[in-house]
Amino acid sequence: MATSPASEEYLQVIYTLKDEGASVIGARIAEFLGVSAPAVSEMLHRLDRDGLITISDRHEVRLTPAGQTAANTVVRRHRLVERFLVDVLGYEWWKVHDEAERLEHVLSPEMEERMTRVLGDPLTCPHGNPMPGVTPAPTRTLGSLDRGEAAVIERIPDQFEHEPGFLEYLDGVGLRPGTTVTLVSRAAGTLRVSVEGTTRDVRGDCGQKVWVRA
Repeated sequence: MATSPASEEYLQVIYTLKDEGASVIGARIAEFLGVSAPAVSEMLHRLDRDGLITISDRHEVRLTPAGQTAANTVVRRHRLVERFLVDVLGYEWWKVHDEAERLEHVLSPEMEERMTRVLGDPLTCPHGNPMPGVTPAPTRTLGSLDRGEAAVIERIPDQFEHEPGFLEYLDGVGLRPGTTVTLVSRAAGTLRVSVEGTTRDVRGDCGQKVWVRA
């Protein structure tokens, strides 16, 4: 079944919320997209009618097999475009999310295949999020580390990439995927961390929005 860019956007959000362990309900989708609850309700009923999702009595949204296939396609294209922009065209890793949002809907299967070949079939996007079908590495939040504990930044979940300026902020303080970070101390509203040997204070919300592996 052919899907519209608007439908694909919703399927991508449902995939992302499920993948990252968040509740998949209309209110969470509305918050993610920054749209009204009635707009979300209308689109969810359309996706339900088209056989792409189901909605439980508790208003939980789940992808059907057809919906999962469509979501896998758009998520893979999004992350593949991000990787291409960074690895081939030289974009900064924190700049590519919005560009990929525009391009993911017009990528042909042939272009996707060629990009995959050029990139060597990458396992993650530049933010560390795995391609559909790739088993994610076990992670925990930066803020869950014990004082003095070191870890490697594994991923910045998609649900936080939408926040204006957040990825650029992370880049500015050195919190990039693949970087080693040590939790030094906690204080009200801030975390003190050592990033590749440099100690700095970072925003407290990084404790939940940056995922690491030991």
